[in-house]
Amino acid sequence: MHYSIFRKSFTSQFIQIRLEINCFEKQIIHLQLPAWRPGRYELANYAQKIRNFELTYHETKLPWKKTSKDLWEFIAPVSGLYVIQYEYYCNQMDAGGCWSDDEQLYLNFSNFIFDIQERKNEEIYITIELPNDYQVATALEKIEGNKWKASSFQHLMDSPFLASAGLKHFSYDALDSKFHVWIQGEIHFDVTYFQSVLKSITDSQIKDFGEFPAKDYHFIFQLLPYRHFHGVEHAFSTVIAYGPAHALSDKSKLDELIGVSSHELYHFWNVCRIRPTGILTYDLSKEVYLNEGLVMEGVTTYMGDYYLLKSGYLKLEDYLDLLQKQIQREFDSFGWQHQSIVESSFDLWLDGYKAGIPDKKVSIYNRGALISLCLDLLLKSSGSSLSELMKEMWEKFGKTRVGYNLGDFENLIRSLSKEGEKITSFFQSFVFGKEDLLTLIKELLAQIGIEIIENFEGDGLLHHWGIRKDESGIITQLHPDSGAYAILMKNDKILEYDFENATNDQINFKIERLGKIKEVSLSKNKKKYFPKFIIQIKEDHSVCLNKLLGE
Repeated sequence: MHYSIFRKSFTSQFIQIRLEINCFEKQIIHLQLPAWRPGRYELANYAQKIRNFELTYHETKLPWKKTSKDLWEFIAPVSGLYVIQYEYYCNQMDAGGCWSDDEQLYLNFSNFIFDIQERKNEEIYITIELPNDYQVATALEKIEGNKWKASSFQHLMDSPFLASAGLKHFSYDALDSKFHVWIQGEIHFDVTYFQSVLKSITDSQIKDFGEFPAKDYHFIFQLLPYRHFHGVEHAFSTVIAYGPAHALSDKSKLDELIGVSSHELYHFWNVCRIRPTGILTYDLSKEVYLNEGLVMEGVTTYMGDYYLLKSGYLKLEDYLDLLQKQIQREFDSFGWQHQSIVESSFDLWLDGYKAGIPDKKVSIYNRGALISLCLDLLLKSSGSSLSELMKEMWEKFGKTRVGYNLGDFENLIRSLSKEGEKITSFFQSFVFGKEDLLTLIKELLAQIGIEIIENFEGDGLLHHWGIRKDESGIITQLHPDSGAYAILMKNDKILEYDFENATNDQINFKIERLGKIKEVSLSKNKKKYFPKFIIQIKEDHSVCLNKLLGE
């Protein structure tokens, strides 16, 4: 089958799509548009961006019907070549969307290409009309001119495409593979240094997995003039959208870009190839409920940061700053008291990428990374490591293209640990259960010379009364164990309060709630709330680093 893509107007943001497909007489064809895309486990309903769908045979319009919100169907009256034409609105600039303007054409085929149920493994050819001065970044095989080929729908939808006259290309080699670095947007950092850092991280990850089974890999960067942060993994590439571009002149911001690059590269093995059984082959037409979010994103988040340290890019203090932020983020909320990480993984389709109701869930990324830290330190105490575990996962489930489940992951950890019962207890408490992880994190880090301190100095309203507010006085969070939780409400606006007596036994507030002015009083107990976490190195830096790296 063959797709042709062109644009009548670059800035309308519509692309025109023509699909040519040969059919047998009386053959029923089902055109299933994806309802979601890999790497984002929530319904996107891309069909809402399609218009002007029509079916023709020899330029004669034929009938068709929709049998669901994103499934089109037709019957071929006779054998021959049928043409499906439609338009798609490319107005989503992030790592998983599509964008068209007068500077570039950026496509994620998972947004608008049909998974034709009768032709799942058929080769797909794509011709895209582009200006003569455009360069193209994609992992698809180029046939000639502006024509590319995918081996199947699964291949095509997993191969993003970026074309622009301003696209810049760099590359480096690692093992026997070439790594392409494509940058769209302004560059405010030393590209040579950036490449060298990516190479050191790449070398470190490849060394631990033992191989990189791809001839080419593409980092595709969208550097934007406004604030943005998003990355998506693909089989032979990644798209990373970051902004504002000018901020990357600051090392702390460049750290973020390099960090997400390490994360997405790690996905080359974990998720793109080491996959849960439910997504071994992607069915993008409906929800696929997964319990393995800890492995998919938690391990990847932890290991992505870990290789910043192991490759030598980050110093130990810088790495611990990242860890401090993760600990602060985790224990500033209380979702872990109400939902396990397995439950939150299953509920990704419900509210996984939204703030949701207060303290309902945990982040499979953040809590998953902290659980992975604990597993890594537990394994290292047994002479193994999480990197060795993931190499085993690669050999057993990734290389062989055999799907795994969470039980397989737990069993493999148990087999590498000298204390299998401790691992079983760990999973029951912190993976399937909702126990407080902080005590264990403190204990495990103390064993390698790192101390976590809880500090309550500074914000009296926050630490002594359990009230978090923004600069305008709007209450953004109330500690569930505080007296304020029973009297004040989130989104109340604090108009006045007796700051001088805020740390004494009582505090008086004047608040605005839904347009009404209220006066309330709170009594204080001896408990303190919302600690500020501080991480300190208690041993010699080199000794601590070696213990953390398992060397």
